[in-house]
Amino acid sequence: MYSETDFTEVRGQLKKVILLSAGILLVFIILTTAFLLRQPQWIGATVLSAGVCLAVFIWGVFGTPTYSYYHYIKDIAEGRTREMKGSVVKLTDTPVYKDNRLLFYEVLVKDQEDGIEKVLLFDENKGKPELHIGRAYTFRTHQNFIIHLEES
Repeated sequence: MYSETDFTEVRGQLKKVILLSAGILLVFIILTTAFLLRQPQWIGATVLSAGVCLAVFIWGVFGTPTYSYYHYIKDIAEGRTREMKGSVVKLTDTPVYKDNRLLFYEVLVKDQEDGIEKVLLFDENKGKPELHIGRAYTFRTHQNFIIHLEES
């Protein structure tokens, strides 16, 4: 499910947001300096405040989620994986926030080895998984995140 192109695309998006935020901040710092040299000080302070607010807004709305997803993809690519076989007990219809960062579909799976039900998370960016209740699947996971699944 995850490939090198996913990692490259997210890294590119992150670079764009960082450059956009830094560029906006730089433009407003230049404008502030120009105003401070020729106009009253309050005008420069107002321009600088607006620029900082805009840069923080862009980073908060676009940068933070992209940064979180970048680290999620990086952890999956570099982390340890394991396989588990089990049957699907429940699949949520709508994605839920986990760790107040990313959206995931919760998949409740009954493990074939020990019979314990476990909650696995499927990335919302990959779409809703085509899983059927009661069928057995093989899940490759990193922590409790599903990396790959196939029907057994």
